[in-house]
Amino acid sequence: MTGFYRRALTTSAALMIVLAIPAHAQAPAAPPTPDPLRAFIPSTLSPEAAAVYAGYRAYILALPAPPPKTLADFDALYQKSEERSNAVSDAAVKRLQPMVIQRTLAGVTVYEVHPKDYRDDGTLIIDVHGGGFVLGSAKSSVGGAAETATATGKRVLTVDYTVAPRGRWQLVTDQVTGVYKALLDEGIAAKHIGMTGGSAGGNIVAASVLKIRDRGLPMPAALLLVSPMTDFTPGGDTRKTLAEADPALHEDQVRPGLDAYADPADQKNPYVSPVYGDFTKGYPPVLIQGGTKEILLSDMVRLNRAIKAAGGNCDLEIYEGMPHGFPGLFQSAPEGKEAKAEEIAFWHRYLPSATR
Repeated sequence: MTGFYRRALTTSAALMIVLAIPAHAQAPAAPPTPDPLRAFIPSTLSPEAAAVYAGYRAYILALPAPPPKTLADFDALYQKSEERSNAVSDAAVKRLQPMVIQRTLAGVTVYEVHPKDYRDDGTLIIDVHGGGFVLGSAKSSVGGAAETATATGKRVLTVDYTVAPRGRWQLVTDQVTGVYKALLDEGIAAKHIGMTGGSAGGNIVAASVLKIRDRGLPMPAALLLVSPMTDFTPGGDTRKTLAEADPALHEDQVRPGLDAYADPADQKNPYVSPVYGDFTKGYPPVLIQGGTKEILLSDMVRLNRAIKAAGGNCDLEIYEGMPHGFPGLFQSAPEGKEAKAEEIAFWHRYLPSATR
């Protein structure tokens, strides 16, 4: 064999060996780290809902702020939240042009909101704002009340309860009960009053109605609860199983507000955790709305089962892929529109015009 052919065969064999052996120096880059579950956007959502999620991506992936520990921490968090919430509320008021009347009932400030071109039908809705029991106010909730008033055609009263740590469960449920009784004293029939709340507000509504009933007052016509927390203890399946999937709530961020509102020893009191209430003594019809991404999903399921097991009337409507408080955040998406239509139908069913 000539030198030429030996060199050719050697070169060819060497090339085959190089191609057969992985070149570690040129190994492909490691695949990118997948996003946390809380940033996962299901393919089953509407394109509009997926776009809303995408808009919140930076917020969802941001490291949570250190939880508040001192009264000064809570105050600073409250002020920062109010600045943002007031801006959103003011924009809604400017767009919807409701009439807003500040009043005092039972020593509690309320804002009474009438939709534009309001015609009194004799009914009203009491709205109790959310905010983890430590954030929010009646003033910064006026925009949300205006949305409800415009959608239903009814007047809405948003209640300025005292948030924790200064306001604890005994005081807050007394304040809401006091506002309700003051309306009864004005001559408004209980069957013409509805109550609504989201998140912490849903808890406060559900618990306050137990107190209203236990004090011998006639109960309101119906309750709408959006993403309510119904159990202050960390029990409940989805508190664990969805802990990494919830884009809005982190247990370590929520817990300081819960403990500021109610001591651990009180957290199974039905006026704190309404899921432990005795519903055999009667309760109004309830609509609960929530989503499959919520750590509070078990809270909603358990309250629904407790009411129904006692012979009560409760509808639980859970929306695919939706996060905490989605009807307000996803108003432009089909999921949000469907939830709002469901709410309006609920009010028309249980809070019809009192003037017909």
